[in-house]
Amino acid sequence: MCRVLLTLAYFLLTISSIVFTACVNNVTGTSSPGSGTSTSLTGHIHRTAAAIERVNKLWCYACHTMDDGESCVDVAVRNDSSLFKKCQGEEFICMVKRFSYTTSTENSTSSPKMWSLDRRCVANCEPGCIIIGERTKLYACTSCCEESFCNTGRGAASGIFHREATGIGTRMFWLAAPFLINISLVLYKRHSGHVLIKQH
Repeated sequence: MCRVLLTLAYFLLTISSIVFTACVNNVTGTSSPGSGTSTSLTGHIHRTAAAIERVNKLWCYACHTMDDGESCVDVAVRNDSSLFKKCQGEEFICMVKRFSYTTSTENSTSSPKMWSLDRRCVANCEPGCIIIGERTKLYACTSCCEESFCNTGRGAASGIFHREATGIGTRMFWLAAPFLINISLVLYKRHSGHVLIKQH
């Protein structure tokens, strides 16, 4: 039961992150490099003739630590062919998304602990990190690349950006994020405790 709740909390957080990114892109009118598309302030997508005719020959690592465990962490070392995926359609970008967190006291801050790692093909990707929280901080970092099997890193994007809340979806994200972080950590600790008890 705890594992189900833990997974549910994680997916809620992931969906909130997607909503946040979508709201930002909708307001700023930005698009990902190499995608062959551009989005105006009206939300219309414009495709060049080259983008329409482009043949997708990209391969990426596709895995998730919640499903594939450690084999998804060190993909370059393990070189597991079961994690190879041929990208389809307009998925011209390989992405790595990492969720990690730190906890702070008055005197110290813990080193970042990885919560999950996600590798896959995507059509749109915005590199950088979103940081949420005060004493318990959640880092959602994304890195993007455009060569086959280039998504071997751990989502350590080159820059960290902060976004100003602009739309309803963004405000909902910032309001819900602390609650999702706290409940996720509580469920994770409970799940870890049950595993330790079973092992003993």
